[in-house]
Amino acid sequence: MNRRKRWNCFALAVILLLQTCCGEWMPQSERNIAAEFGMNVKRAYASDQLPTDKSRKTVKGIENISENMGSTVLPSQPVTPSATAVAQTATPPAVESPSPAPSQTAVTSEPQPTEVVDLRPEAVKNLYFCGRGRHKVMLSWETSGKASYYLVYRRTAGTGKYTQRARVQTIKYLDHSLKYGKKYQYKVIAVNDVDGIRKSQAVTGVYSNQTIVSTGHQKYSYKEMKGDIRSLRKKYHGIVKADIIGKSEDGRNIYDVVIGNEKASKTLLVVANLHAREYMTSQLCMDQIEYYLENYYKNRDGGAWKKTFDRIAVHYIPMANPDGTTISQYGIESIRSASLRKKLYKMNRGANTKIWKSNARGVDLNRNYPVRFRHQGKRGNMGYSGPKACSESETRAIKGLTDRLKSRHNLQGVVSYHAMGSIIFGGSGLGGKLQKNTDRLYYQTRRLTGYASAVSYHSSSGGDGNYLTYIQNIKRVPGITLEIGRITCPGPAWEYPSIWKRNKLVVINAAKLFK
Repeated sequence: MNRRKRWNCFALAVILLLQTCCGEWMPQSERNIAAEFGMNVKRAYASDQLPTDKSRKTVKGIENISENMGSTVLPSQPVTPSATAVAQTATPPAVESPSPAPSQTAVTSEPQPTEVVDLRPEAVKNLYFCGRGRHKVMLSWETSGKASYYLVYRRTAGTGKYTQRARVQTIKYLDHSLKYGKKYQYKVIAVNDVDGIRKSQAVTGVYSNQTIVSTGHQKYSYKEMKGDIRSLRKKYHGIVKADIIGKSEDGRNIYDVVIGNEKASKTLLVVANLHAREYMTSQLCMDQIEYYLENYYKNRDGGAWKKTFDRIAVHYIPMANPDGTTISQYGIESIRSASLRKKLYKMNRGANTKIWKSNARGVDLNRNYPVRFRHQGKRGNMGYSGPKACSESETRAIKGLTDRLKSRHNLQGVVSYHAMGSIIFGGSGLGGKLQKNTDRLYYQTRRLTGYASAVSYHSSSGGDGNYLTYIQNIKRVPGITLEIGRITCPGPAWEYPSIWKRNKLVVINAAKLFK
């Protein structure tokens, strides 16, 4: 390189340094030197404003020099590193540089960590069971987080170690290898394998593959029924529910147990135990409920019961008179209210409470409905109509559910259970479609049970204030009353197997009739 070119390069570096450091305060002598090398001083140092970006100022200077110096500076000749470093760090004296605009903020090139889904301990919660016969159960669970898959473990309750049964990506699992009569303990764990293997805490639950409703003893109590309802809801989650539709005079719950699709277009109602000493009817209805749930998904007796329950929801009031039942089973001292106990002792006068039919206020609930109501009898163990129709809380609860089902859920029929006599009450003189459907239900049930007609039976009330009369004459709904058993109430436990054999299919066939 000749001396002239070396001088040009040195002068260029000096000019760039002066341009960066001095800005528009560049002395006139240096501006003249820059002009000699073809630099557009007027363009680079406009007096109206300074460039907002120092790097842009440097680049513009290089562009101007390159354009005007021709072959003096070639593209392959980069600016010396020392000059570049100074140009990027120097700041003009007494001049405050404006903050860079948001769009000009430098973006860091550091690698960002991969996002990991955090499976918290509560990622799996609320383990549910739905029995499907005697050898299958459907497990399902809720989640509060996201998982790649779920591990399902099982062991016989209280013994041994857990063994893995399945690895599933859904939130349900069908176990079809159960033995009847055993209890099983399940454990479900959520696993995320996005960034290594991350597991949630296990959620456990016990499934009892055993019969819930006991029918081998005579006193089926309110407390036992309440516990059985709770166990059935747990074992058959999703296909059975229970609502409290009212309270008895002594504060016990009146339950409405519903099998099947709550949103079904039709409903059927079963009522038992209006009379206290007839509590075997409660035991029968609870046994029916469990039997229908156990066989819900099976093709039994001419078709899949699930299809029937999808179309018509069956409502049970299994114990309509819990206070009276408690008196019949355990005596007046079992009533919790002191004022009620005092009145009961006075009206009973030491008589045997086992044959008690009324509620805790001495009112016969099957005389208390608003249909041809008339005042009859006196407070005591049976026969008293009450001071007026619907005077009792139990009557109001049952009437309320009946009216709601009729007006909102297309009530198709009512089956009412009493004891004893092995006879069936139907209805006559109803006329039209109501008479036709009542007869269909009546004769179908007589064929199933083998029970006799109640035509020759004469009630002391004459149907006044009677629930069946209210159903047929006021609500215009087909209804029948079955009187189970042959032995005086309360019936003995040894008679139950015969009663069960005759009645186990009564309600499911009534539902099929109206679906």
